[in-house]
Amino acid sequence: MRLILKMLVPALVVGIVVGMLATTANARPQRGCDKRLERQSLDQPEPKDWPGLYRLFKQFGVCDDGAMSEGFSEDVAQLFSKQWLHLDTFSRLATTDKAFERFVLRHIDATLSDDELKVIVENSTSHCSAKEKRVCSLIRTRALDSLDELRNALK
Repeated sequence: MRLILKMLVPALVVGIVVGMLATTANARPQRGCDKRLERQSLDQPEPKDWPGLYRLFKQFGVCDDGAMSEGFSEDVAQLFSKQWLHLDTFSRLATTDKAFERFVLRHIDATLSDDELKVIVENSTSHCSAKEKRVCSLIRTRALDSLDELRNALK
């Protein structure tokens, strides 16, 4: 019995330590974002177009948390509201960089206003070319889900 315990206890300790290290590594959503990078990101002007947002994503996407995340959501809302005619540019960037597509879709969220989300739904429903149907469907689904989430939060 003692021999089994002598063999089992060290293996158990190693397993616990490895598990704790893995959990700690996975709990850090901000890999690569330090205070200096966060300050730099806050000093950036709002993007005027999709390539501008893409540059911010590439430079500062690792800082996608808290106030930064809300800022990215507002940038996405503004571009989908005011730059809808340039959806093809977003679509091209999203096709070549799926991480950017996921980033943009994630930022169609309940931090946006009811009005902003409704504009995004309207644009993705009524102002979508045949070659952009896939991306319009993804955008519409995210906006509708976010509207539902926003409304449920207000109940």
